[in-house]
Amino acid sequence: MKSTSVWRHFDLWLTAAVFLLTAYGILVIRSSVTGAPAFEDFPQRQVVFAFIGIIVMLTIAAIDYRILTSSHWYIYIFIVVSLIFVYLVGVINNDSRRWFDLGIVQLQPSEFGRIFLAVTFAQFLASRKHLMSRFSNTLLSLLYVGIPVALIFIQPDLGMTILFFVVWFVLIWLAGLPLSHFAVLATVAIVLIIALFPALADYQRDRIIAFLNPEALPEQSFNIEQALISIGSGGWFGKGYLQGTQSQLGFLRVQHTDFIFSVLTEELGLIFGSVVVLGLMAFILLRILRVAKLSPDPAGQYIAAGVATVLFFQTVVSVGMNLRVLPVTGLTLPFVSYGGSSLITLYMGIGVVQSVLMRHRKQEFG
Repeated sequence: MKSTSVWRHFDLWLTAAVFLLTAYGILVIRSSVTGAPAFEDFPQRQVVFAFIGIIVMLTIAAIDYRILTSSHWYIYIFIVVSLIFVYLVGVINNDSRRWFDLGIVQLQPSEFGRIFLAVTFAQFLASRKHLMSRFSNTLLSLLYVGIPVALIFIQPDLGMTILFFVVWFVLIWLAGLPLSHFAVLATVAIVLIIALFPALADYQRDRIIAFLNPEALPEQSFNIEQALISIGSGGWFGKGYLQGTQSQLGFLRVQHTDFIFSVLTEELGLIFGSVVVLGLMAFILLRILRVAKLSPDPAGQYIAAGVATVLFFQTVVSVGMNLRVLPVTGLTLPFVSYGGSSLITLYMGIGVVQSVLMRHRKQEFG
């Protein structure tokens, strides 16, 4: 029989949506750094990161995802070791030690970890699916995720800590977590949250307090107020590209990362800003969930669900903190916010999803 290339199942619609969202992000980054000489090369750098991401995506897609799942313990060890090393020798930015400085770019292991964990934990659950009714298995899965989470928490990085736990919960729920186990873990989680609050870094506690009571910390609340002004003043069609007052006049801080949603909404409005970006993200999520549905392999299903969870949760948190319905955690808007490690690893996640889709038909295995 004539051999059929697995590339015929490559999802061009998913890829096109990711490209469009990335291009949209580069345009908004250009606007957000206008008038800031220290950041003027960020749009060009983001273009380079995007090209690297595309190469990474195609390379990962060409690799059978089962090679990755069969090596899941090695990948997991790599995640843990890289998090240990970044804590010991990583560079410090904004009171956090999260990055390796490679000169041209700074790499954040936890960014790569969020995608790799979706792969390794997917295989961990798939291989233990017959043990899901045992509480000891649930505790073991929690330990599996808890080790890298603990290393991320002490960096400190609260946003990524929460993200890892959300990925854990969604995947183990899909694998068949008993309701009784969830009830016990939820109770324990509430106790841990209360107990760990004093252990948070000062700026992390301030962010939570500023969210709950803005008047208590006006300096912390200032940027959130500016974000709300930016979004509210954008109206239906925005003030025009490069015409935002809050962003262009410097009222809004970290506008190329945490608060880029406010910039795009102020300048491009609800219709051409928020709806376009969120619509593209919704389309991307639907295409990824389609892959999860098509995959006959539990590991493939969990991988696609894990990547979708990362994108969905980061989008909700990023938009939520711009609207002041969620506290500021530092999680950025996927494919839109500036960041090399973030963009490249997101493309890596899309590549893994494509690999699952390209090999979803059994007759093409092997």
